[in-house]
Amino acid sequence: MRQLGRWFATHGEHPNAVRFGILLLGMAGTDGDSDVLKLGAFWAFSTEACEALVRSQADPHRALFELARQAEGWARVDAVGRLEGASDPEIREWLIRESCTGDVLDSYFALTAARVGDLAGVLARKALNEETLDGAGRLLEALTDVDGPGPALASYEDAVRALNGYLFHSTARGITLRRLLSLLSINRFLNDSRVSTICRDNHEWRRMRYRFTRLVADPASRKVVLVGLTDEEPSTLRLAAWAAKLMNIPARPALLRRVESEPYDSTVWFLLIDDCPSEDISAVVEAAARLLPLQELRTGPTTELGLGTEYEVDQILDIIVSRLDDHPGHGWELIETALNNRTSRNRRMALQALKGWPTKFVPSTARQILLAAAAREPVPEVTKEMTQEARRL
Repeated sequence: MRQLGRWFATHGEHPNAVRFGILLLGMAGTDGDSDVLKLGAFWAFSTEACEALVRSQADPHRALFELARQAEGWARVDAVGRLEGASDPEIREWLIRESCTGDVLDSYFALTAARVGDLAGVLARKALNEETLDGAGRLLEALTDVDGPGPALASYEDAVRALNGYLFHSTARGITLRRLLSLLSINRFLNDSRVSTICRDNHEWRRMRYRFTRLVADPASRKVVLVGLTDEEPSTLRLAAWAAKLMNIPARPALLRRVESEPYDSTVWFLLIDDCPSEDISAVVEAAARLLPLQELRTGPTTELGLGTEYEVDQILDIIVSRLDDHPGHGWELIETALNNRTSRNRRMALQALKGWPTKFVPSTARQILLAAAAREPVPEVTKEMTQEARRL
């Protein structure tokens, strides 16, 4: 059975055949099969591979740990989520220091990482190195992500002690942009309606909310962001812009200056267009129309979704056009480009934008352009939507 499992896992020509091999290794495998079960680094096989490691390895926590260190996305979620009960000091330190990478999926395993790694105990130490403190901050961000699957900090038994420890170390070292983002995430969580009952009924939580709110409102925190917005280092500017967004500090002038020199930075375009107020939208779409190679993006339609690095500029067009439904009359040139783009995603986003515009904001040429786009559209569903929208116009 073990030999059969290894053969299917390494020679299977269909994902289900590979999964079948992994299943057999979970039943009959040994420590010698951990090399094959590294297939769990790929999300398509991570659930089955992690279960097989749990069932077949003499030290499953070590095997899962090795897998988690090289996995990303859902594969890391599967591996870290099964480390409950691990006692190895190296694993516990790694959970605090490195398990959270800033990925949106960190929230799915953050509670396990905090409990197994003893987040509160680590933050109660008198001294911490920078790597551990920043890792703990990312873990607290994941635990307090109100836009994620559900902030889990309120379910962590030592939450108040962990917050006290992080506040102590962060302020003792001086607020940096990296740590300020963690502090802002925690503060947003503490003031969220989902934890209002806890903060109202519990003195310690109420006091914690007051301390965090006061800290992020401090002029010194604002100064850190304003300095960051003038920094030439792209990663520093992005961090400052994210913090500015949470602190209601105007960041678009700095971001518009950045796209002039770095027009293909998708994160900066997202920060420019997302939740853009009506008074700023003209400057943003004007910059996009001027800086993006619109003629090159009018490639003609294909069935491609637009995934991968070769679609970098197409994806920037997607970021912008997908938010133009909230801004009638702005960015028609970008919408027209998207209607003629090679990615089906962009053409769908162009349609979405037009559907959000009252007819008085739509150019008179739009109907004919839509009908022409529908005539050459290779995706039947998109053809139908284009034709329907042309009728509305």
